[in-house]
Amino acid sequence: MAGKTLPEIYCSKMKVNRLIIYLASTGKGAFRVGLGLNRSIHPVDYFRHVFPGLRLTENDRRNRPLADAVESTLRNTPVKKKALPMDVSTTPFQRAVLEAISTIPFGQTRTYGAVASMVARPAAARAVGQVMRRNPLPLIFP
Repeated sequence: MAGKTLPEIYCSKMKVNRLIIYLASTGKGAFRVGLGLNRSIHPVDYFRHVFPGLRLTENDRRNRPLADAVESTLRNTPVKKKALPMDVSTTPFQRAVLEAISTIPFGQTRTYGAVASMVARPAAARAVGQVMRRNPLPLIFP
């Protein structure tokens, strides 16, 4: 890691009824989405435990593309993922799962086994579950 520059994380939040949506982006794009109920905390404080040691700043403007994508999701409108810059590192399998779930029509669900079959790995249902558990952008890749 010597000589590697760590990114600055830009944090903000949105409130929709009792749901608090915490947004984090880097200079490259959308980085993380976190969810909370009822109790609102400062977005930098929310992400401090997730990214200890990184430089975190509040910045609504840097999170605007991510906020727009979240608002589209909440309106049940497809998110134009190609228009949303992202800074998400994934393995090829993780990326395939995230892309597969983004094709599931609004209002429909699939089992982990069905998603595993969608990515041509029918025996990988548990692995799909792990990808979903670690999903960095849960409202973008629901």
